[in-house]
Amino acid sequence: MTEKLTKRLIDSLTYNSSGGQKYILWDTEISGFGIRVYPSGKKSFVLFYRQGGTQRLFTIGQYGNITLEVARELAKKKMGEVADGKDPLLNRRAEKKKHEWTVKRAFSDFLKKYAKIYTKTWAETERIFNKDILPAIGSKPIDEVKKDDILKILNQIVDRKSGLMANKTLDAVSSFFNWCVQRGIIEHSPTYQIKAPTRKRSRDRVLADYELKEIWQACEGFGYPFGPLVQFLILTGQRRGEVAIMTWDDYDEENTLWTLPRENTKTDRQHHVHVSELAAKILEGVPNMGSYVFTSAGERPFENFSRDKKELDAKIGKARKNNDPHPIPPIPAWTLHDIRRTVASGMARLGIAPHIVEKILNHSSGVISGVAAVYNRYEYAEETKAALDQWAEHIQGILENEQASQSVLRVPKKSKSTSH
Repeated sequence: MTEKLTKRLIDSLTYNSSGGQKYILWDTEISGFGIRVYPSGKKSFVLFYRQGGTQRLFTIGQYGNITLEVARELAKKKMGEVADGKDPLLNRRAEKKKHEWTVKRAFSDFLKKYAKIYTKTWAETERIFNKDILPAIGSKPIDEVKKDDILKILNQIVDRKSGLMANKTLDAVSSFFNWCVQRGIIEHSPTYQIKAPTRKRSRDRVLADYELKEIWQACEGFGYPFGPLVQFLILTGQRRGEVAIMTWDDYDEENTLWTLPRENTKTDRQHHVHVSELAAKILEGVPNMGSYVFTSAGERPFENFSRDKKELDAKIGKARKNNDPHPIPPIPAWTLHDIRRTVASGMARLGIAPHIVEKILNHSSGVISGVAAVYNRYEYAEETKAALDQWAEHIQGILENEQASQSVLRVPKKSKSTSH
């Protein structure tokens, strides 16, 4: 059927099944332009054309969302594209398919096909995306993400006084977008030439005995999982990420031995850590909520380090402020990684040999390396056990000492070598 389309005519149309599955009234003014009426009563403007010998029916838009006048103009424009050899229907399908690649969908693929397989920090990457990236641009087509989108996210992180986290976020996002480029999902990364929001600084902070005592005591009132986790860091000197993914299967309670699988270590080698009596008591007091020793979500490792660290600092600050009769200034800035450095320095102060300290910390370089690391894997088991027990006794002494030393431990500065 053909008739000049008018608003009054379109409003009066009802579905007519006699026209077959598709009831379309064609316009007499523009060839191929018409209005389609559906059984539901919905009406849409359509355009019929041929391209490459193939018949196409292109939906311009729903009546009510666009007017008849707008639909006519769009029909003329699309017919012009057809005359130029383009296919509006195929172009729309390609555009729709491209826009199905949202940031959220691409990240899901990145996590499953790359991060979880090739990186040990995938859980931290997932946490970063869930916290700051996906809420901001998760539903956005990935090819429409611009540099300004990334900068806005990074600036918001910096504004909440988390400069180092902004750097980590940039690293994680850059890795993701570079992977998308390699997979052909996008042509260019929006993170290209974005500099780190905060200047990276090498740290040499070593906590004093009285600071360790303050942190330990604050952790006692903090609760599970963060409080016991930090105390376990103090007693073992291991990396926070490795402690966070510790499972009950990794812990041999009878022999008080924690075995880190090689895939869970930064050095990519199996590592054994003796659990001192004091450390074992911490684990005894930890609830079993699933596979992970330290978890707030059952089957996931603990992740909220930044949030809980701020709360812990606030707790320490409040205790210092209320110190009677002389309030103490706030604790100088410190990180959880400073604990690991403090353990190393403290063991050296106790006279523990450097190669034993390196063995405990599972450093990737130093005295124990290369072939020796393979053939002498258990050579220092007794020595590291004795060292960790000695360190635990030292921590116990600090906790029991009413006058914990106020002298801050310092890492010896390296002497400058003169080049000839």
